Amino acid sequence: MIFLRRFTFWFAAASLCICLNKYGGNDDSNILLVGLNPVLNAIAYTEPMRHWIFDYGNVPHPENSASIGVRFPAYMLHLMSFVLIGAIIDLLILKLRTKRVSSSS
Repeated sequence: MIFLRRFTFWFAAASLCICLNKYGGNDDSNILLVGLNPVLNAIAYTEPMRHWIFDYGNVPHPENSASIGVRFPAYMLHLMSFVLIGAIIDLLILKLRTKRVSSSS
């Protein structure tokens, strides 16, 4: 059960929960999926990526821009970015631990 001690596992689990929450219809304004993800938030409103992430052709309420749905690549980018962030944190912790062990011996 060593994977329970890794940030990569917990970030991936959190990402899956956020994606399932959005897919279930509980995040209509994309705050959890896009707004709280630094990678998606940075690329979501640039022109080439915008139409790749958001589904502008199938808007239920055109007068309300907060109800724009997302496409499948947004879910994959969310999961991949959270796994990458978790892996970076795990790598930093590993480097700090090896530095501490090598300096104490």
